[in-house]
Amino acid sequence: MIVVVGLSHRTASISVRELIAIPKDIAPRVLAELVARPSVREAMLVSTCNRVEVVAAGERADAELGEVARDVTRALVERAPGLGEHLYVHEGAAGVRHLFRVASSLDSLVLGEPQILGQVKDAFEAARAAGTLGPRLHRVVSRAIRAAKRVRSTTMIGSGLVSVPSVAVDLARQIFGDLRGRSVVLIGSGEMAETAARLLAGAGARLSVVGRNELRVAELARLVAGEPRPWSDLRAALVEADVVITSTSAPAYVVELELVSSLRKQRRGRSLFFIDLAVPRDVDPAVDGLDNVFLYNVDDLSRVVADSVSSRAREAERAEAIVAEETAGYERWEEAAQVTPTVVALRSRLRRVLYAELDHSLRTKLKHLGAGERDALRRMLDAALNKMLHGPTARLRELAVEHGEEGPSVDQMTSMLGELFALDDPSLEAEPRSVPSDGEPESDETHDETHDEAPRAASGRGAS
Repeated sequence: MIVVVGLSHRTASISVRELIAIPKDIAPRVLAELVARPSVREAMLVSTCNRVEVVAAGERADAELGEVARDVTRALVERAPGLGEHLYVHEGAAGVRHLFRVASSLDSLVLGEPQILGQVKDAFEAARAAGTLGPRLHRVVSRAIRAAKRVRSTTMIGSGLVSVPSVAVDLARQIFGDLRGRSVVLIGSGEMAETAARLLAGAGARLSVVGRNELRVAELARLVAGEPRPWSDLRAALVEADVVITSTSAPAYVVELELVSSLRKQRRGRSLFFIDLAVPRDVDPAVDGLDNVFLYNVDDLSRVVADSVSSRAREAERAEAIVAEETAGYERWEEAAQVTPTVVALRSRLRRVLYAELDHSLRTKLKHLGAGERDALRRMLDAALNKMLHGPTARLRELAVEHGEEGPSVDQMTSMLGELFALDDPSLEAEPRSVPSDGEPESDETHDETHDEAPRAASGRGAS
């Protein structure tokens, strides 16, 4: 099982979230620091404008959850002291459900927005590239992605107003009515800026794109029939603008109070609206105190979002039911998977006993047998062992999935088997000479039959 530790727009204001926002370029270092903690074996980081969450796992399934949560919490608080009161912790099944809800956009500022699924996928790939994605996170994130795709394909939760950029454009419409001919300046040329630019171009706005990456600025301007402008033109662009939408990844304000204040004479009293989609914020909040200057950030957009939520409430209920079903399915799979080490150990123990007897017989009573006959005996023993264990193995997995409060837990069942067959006794580990040195493949019933959508985990500290 996993642990999720983090904060979001539900628990912290933007002034708190921007303190812990983690840019993509330092994410690998943060992930490496997390898995260097004593209890943390695997880690993935989801950092967006509305949330920063660490999804982590320890060496074993359940025993270390509390310790993993404490280590991750310490790591986040060390980055931003005073953050502790805003953090939430979800452990085990609650963590799985939370991750599934996040990927399905049920915990987003804009219910049903599609960007979060891509952000979860990006976080998955970043963790794999950093070598911090191991078998547990690989399985659970793959299932979360599958659940999110099912929600999007079988419900209408994504209909209508479904993204932060679209909310920003809707707000601009509320301010100006018809956007035709209005001057809109986009500061930043990333994914959110592109989404907003396409919507604004469709509404007839006159676009200018300002950014430090000249190639990206030119490309985005070309896509939306806008005007690319270098960073040195920022002041001139703001003088002309009716609406400014910012979405950079800068660590500090790119639009400062002094700059905006100095524009007022040239603008001759015209109103200027800023819509700041960035975390950390791009626009100094103090500009909102200037005459005829109005500033909205991502938290302010929640008021606009409220108008669109009611129409998708029924779809959200359907989506929640799908997430609950997918979460329960994953929990059943996890329960069954917990018995696999015991099944493998039991099969190995019985096989060792059988091969020890065969080894003794081939050195005494059956020493006259040739190589072909010896191989036939080995194959016969393996076939008999597979048939003998197939029923008990399948039933053990069924009991792991079906056990109720009255019956034994998975740990109790595996412990009883371990004690009955002395599976942990090191004195019984001697390898019979008849067992091939490189071992034999496990029988089919010991394999995990779950096929995840995502690629296998990369090698590294957290990989299997």
